[in-house]
Amino acid sequence: MSSPERSPPPPPHNTPERPESPEPAVTALAVAGRLSLDELAVMVSVVDGGEGGGRVSRKAENGLGAVMRAALGLRVSAALLCLVSFSVMVADNTEGWAGDSFGRYSEYRCLVSVTAIAFGYSAFHIYAKVHHVILKKYIIRSPINYYFDLTMDHILAYLLIAASSVAASRNDLWMSRFGSDEFMDMANVSIAISFLAFVALALSALISAHNFFRRSSGVTSQMEHL
Repeated sequence: MSSPERSPPPPPHNTPERPESPEPAVTALAVAGRLSLDELAVMVSVVDGGEGGGRVSRKAENGLGAVMRAALGLRVSAALLCLVSFSVMVADNTEGWAGDSFGRYSEYRCLVSVTAIAFGYSAFHIYAKVHHVILKKYIIRSPINYYFDLTMDHILAYLLIAASSVAASRNDLWMSRFGSDEFMDMANVSIAISFLAFVALALSALISAHNFFRRSSGVTSQMEHL
């Protein structure tokens, strides 16, 4: 009786029919060589998530998106509040006890100047965001934008609270001596709105600090992984 036919052995892995796949480390190095530092940072953040890293990255992305939306909302709020405060104070040329207007007092002029600057700064940020969404280009490139936002947010927030406090003290002193009139009432409205604008700018400063230190820690992590 003849023996049954045996199937030929499978070809070795390193034959031309089935070329051996390259080592994972070699592939990773080849891919990493083509990536920029920012792209490597994204890959490191995904790898650090370990098992379920995709879910962690999506949650982080959603969190960053919420922060960006909150920052834009605060910029819009600060711009509108500063514009209203500025407009009310400038329009305050009513006949008071002595035909008063904001131009006669340095405290009110200071508040008008600071609110005008804060409005211009907030409007610039809104324009920069729209410019990036439409043209996919940054007006101020990284990392300068992080330093710019952190510095300007804190400076303008401090200036706005200082100018609002000085104007409020001047208004309170005048009302304690001569009582209230239409000029004082409009000045009070402008000062109250400027305090709200300070709150918006102060929250924007907190977000700028968060973004700045998050980027600094990300750069440190990149250098440790390289």
